Amino acid sequence: MNDPEPVQASDFDALLELLDAQTMRDVVALFVAAAPTRLASVRDGLAAGDTARAATAFHTLRSSCGQLGARHLEELCAAGEQMAKRGDMAAASAQLRVVLDEYERCVAWFRSHGWLHA
Repeated sequence: MNDPEPVQASDFDALLELLDAQTMRDVVALFVAAAPTRLASVRDGLAAGDTARAATAFHTLRSSCGQLGARHLEELCAAGEQMAKRGDMAAASAQLRVVLDEYERCVAWFRSHGWLHA
C-alpha cells in the first residue's frame, strides 16, 4: 500500500485562501518549530509513565496537523492519543516512532513546496 501524501494539498490550499503567502510561511514555520517540543513531551510522558501528559501532547500536535492539512499525521497522533489514554505504553511508544517518521515527511513536503526554508 502506498503512503498517503503527507499534506493534503486541497486542505492546505483552503487555508492559503485565508492567509497571504508570508503568513502561511510563518504558520508552517511555527508548526515545525513547536512540533519537536510536543514530540519530546510525548516521549517524556511515556518514559515517566505519565499517560495524561503523553495523551495531551499527542492531542496538541494532532490539532496543529489538521489545520495545515497533514491529515495522515493527524490520524497517527489521534491513534497515539488513544493508546496513551488507555495506558498502553508499549503501543504508544511504537506509535511515537511512526509519528516521528510522518512528521519528517511533512517537513520535507513543506520544504519541497516552498513553504519552509532549510
